[in-house]
Amino acid sequence: MPFYDLHCNKCEKDYNIMASMADKTNHQIPCPDCGSNELETVYAVAPAYVKNVGDSAPTCPNSAGCAGSGCHFAR
Repeated sequence: MPFYDLHCNKCEKDYNIMASMADKTNHQIPCPDCGSNELETVYAVAPAYVKNVGDSAPTCPNSAGCAGSGCHFAR
């Protein structure tokens, strides 16, 4: 079963709860503190890397110690 980040609209607390997809879809997950089924999904913002057109190719952070073809950074 997956874990869900949920927010209780009644007691205003956030939880990470393991539950079935059916229970989440049917709003059958009770709040651990108040028992309410008024839980909504909390969406976290994931970090993203956006490359500008003018950016140069990445360089190896260990380039001083690389032995030419022995570098595995480009793989």
